[in-house]
Amino acid sequence: MDVLAACSGGNDSVALMQFLFSHQEDFGVVYNNTGWAAEGWDARMEALVRRKKGWPMPASNMQFCTGALKEEPTIKLLDEIDPDKELTICTGRRRLESQNRSDLPQHQTESPKHGGRDCWNPLYMHDEAMRDDLIYAAGFTPLPHSSQECFPCVCANKTDLAAIPKNSPRIDQIEAIEISMGHTRNSKPRTMFRPYRVGGGVGIRQAVDWGHGQRGYKSAEVPEAYRLEGAGTDEPADFVYDEHGQGLLFARQCDGGYCGN
Repeated sequence: MDVLAACSGGNDSVALMQFLFSHQEDFGVVYNNTGWAAEGWDARMEALVRRKKGWPMPASNMQFCTGALKEEPTIKLLDEIDPDKELTICTGRRRLESQNRSDLPQHQTESPKHGGRDCWNPLYMHDEAMRDDLIYAAGFTPLPHSSQECFPCVCANKTDLAAIPKNSPRIDQIEAIEISMGHTRNSKPRTMFRPYRVGGGVGIRQAVDWGHGQRGYKSAEVPEAYRLEGAGTDEPADFVYDEHGQGLLFARQCDGGYCGN
């Protein structure tokens, strides 16, 4: 085996598997069980959030979840099974999936994110239609949302949040963590999603309501459990809006280097 494919189970990963079945005779697959997608996620992710005293923040040095849940354990595994760095790591990453991958090359020599191993990104120039053709060829239907390997991901957009049922136990679990975390030194509640990202919503429950709401949906008021005089948010310059002023997603997204969205 010369090629090891990184897979999250999302659209790009399914497309990558189909591509490799057609073009690569022998390859292996590695999947990160982050614990955030499976039952018992709170035993690991909650401890990580509490230790960092806040939720991971997209496109910042506070996006510690990618490193802790994916990069570090993957590098550890690779060093165990491939100490001489002879494997080529294959990913389903594409240039069009996010701004921070807009200049992604097809081949990367001694990639730092892969422990100095070469990396191959065969779908780097695929648009969604080309990717979806591969998914259909594999016998699957493209998902309307990102991979749920991390559910929800701190980079989740409106479509991803709409995929969470309003009665999901996950909401209760995250809400309990948010409330128990209190407020920052700047009197801002420690919520998983900053309010400016989710129509002004404070807390996971209002974030999910925003996901399910119509375009332009805004939260009416701050829930009592999150209130504190002086609490507020600042809106960074790299947030993207559509023509209706509706928040879409960060210009930069999760980029662990192992799989596509």
